[in-house]
Amino acid sequence: MSEQTDVRVEDWNRLQREVARLRTLVIIALLAVIALAAVSLLRKPETPTKPDTILRAQGLVITDAQGHDRILIGAPVPASKDRTRKDDASDGIIFLGKTGADRLAVGQLPTLHIDGKTYKRRGDDDNYGMTLYDTKGSERGGLASMGGGRVGLALDRATPPYEAIGLMIDDSENFAGMYINYGDPKARDSAIELGTDTDHASIELKGKDGHARAKLSLDGANKPAWQFDDTESASKAAQPRGH
Repeated sequence: MSEQTDVRVEDWNRLQREVARLRTLVIIALLAVIALAAVSLLRKPETPTKPDTILRAQGLVITDAQGHDRILIGAPVPASKDRTRKDDASDGIIFLGKTGADRLAVGQLPTLHIDGKTYKRRGDDDNYGMTLYDTKGSERGGLASMGGGRVGLALDRATPPYEAIGLMIDDSENFAGMYINYGDPKARDSAIELGTDTDHASIELKGKDGHARAKLSLDGANKPAWQFDDTESASKAAQPRGH
């Protein structure tokens, strides 16, 4: 025979009130958590998110789908087994063609490279800009800021005398001008030159012998002057005079 425990009415009512109070507190707590989560999701950040890290590397090589090196980035650019040219390690970005020849360089200018041969530039280590190359890796032009205070743009022929046309600003002489060269490697000077300095402006046409055939000049007083010379008189002027 089991024993039966008597529960007083007062105790039962008190227990019911405690359960009801706990239920209310739990509901309030859940509502508070939901409200805080909603506010956090809806609130916009007051300041832009800053990057957490900075990537630092001396070099980077980008390859194509076949695994061949195509873009070299570095200070200096990394050595590459796929690059045809092995003598250059300038600071910048080198884009390689499918054959491994340099096609575009941005940054510190590599040494001049034509038909597989390298030539020294003026102020090699302090020239920066962009260099264009043909499919064989020979230089065909570029834009440069030189360490000596000269800025220039040049386009080259594929054959000697190579340099075809150029624009130049020279700080030392306050000169700005343009030149166009003959395509004949035997020509002694530019075919056309035009430019300005502080006080003068001029346009000059030259023969292959380097002598001026026609020249229009303007000085600071706005006095234009034309000068003409034919081949015969220019040749006589070039001959030494007797005493």
